[in-house]
Amino acid sequence: MNGALLIRKEAGITSFGVIDVLKRHLRDEKGIKPRDLPKLGHGGTLDPFATGLLIVLVGRGVKLARYFLGATKGYEGLIHFGQTTVPGDPTSPVSETSTNLPRSLEELQDLTLRLTNQPYLQTPPMHSAKKMNGRPLYELAREGIEVEREPKLCRLYEFNVGDYTAPNAQFQLKCSSGTYVRTLAQDLGRLCNSVAMLETLNRTQSGVFRLTDAWSLPEILKTNQAWNELPCWVAFDHLLKGYPRAEASPEEHQALLQGKQAVIFSILKRVNPPAERSSETSDDCVAIYNTDRLIAIARKTDDVWGLERVLS
Repeated sequence: MNGALLIRKEAGITSFGVIDVLKRHLRDEKGIKPRDLPKLGHGGTLDPFATGLLIVLVGRGVKLARYFLGATKGYEGLIHFGQTTVPGDPTSPVSETSTNLPRSLEELQDLTLRLTNQPYLQTPPMHSAKKMNGRPLYELAREGIEVEREPKLCRLYEFNVGDYTAPNAQFQLKCSSGTYVRTLAQDLGRLCNSVAMLETLNRTQSGVFRLTDAWSLPEILKTNQAWNELPCWVAFDHLLKGYPRAEASPEEHQALLQGKQAVIFSILKRVNPPAERSSETSDDCVAIYNTDRLIAIARKTDDVWGLERVLS
């Protein structure tokens, strides 16, 4: 089994917890010996309180993890104004309150439009998996240590508030990878001269893949079908369908296997754009196929194309 499962994660379990459940299922229910278990990884963490699309990469699919981690993400959820917590989500006690709430839906819509129309620099929260000197920030936060963090430029492609009934606002968001939505909720609260926190968060999209195609963990565990027979399965050769594509001839494929990088320049003359891009950097990466089999990946760095990976 080489590919990915599109999983609809429920609240209360970590992304790695989902992987552990799948591993135990293969070992205990399917009788697969630990040494024979396929590699499993995920294509972008979801916080334990969050729900929605989690891409679990299987077998050789794990080799393509980086192309999912950088994918554009889509979310929906609820922002609660007038209260916040240190991490900006409902997993911790309220740390600050305000009686000053947004006056109207129109005020919120004006502010979210402003955020999408200008560069958005976001400081990563201390309660995050981002590492500082090799240690995740959340470990330092648990020890009461706060360190300076470098702000990161995030891109909000769409940020809309569809309904506001004080103190709660329902929103839809499409943003670049690495955007902390709970920090965005707190920043929006400050723009309203108030405080705010993320009450709920549901991931609806990761690159070109959608929550509507995902199955819940219980649905996957109770089926008698093999994973690669399920509707929520994405075969290895289809994992990069959100990237530009070029077709290599059998002779060019053989040259790639022999390490002859110069052949990519003739291949790249036949690039076709995807129907939908996985991320804003998709144009800097090309998936190379031979008769619908993914065989290599080329990447442009400093305006120079090179062969990044050959898949035997």
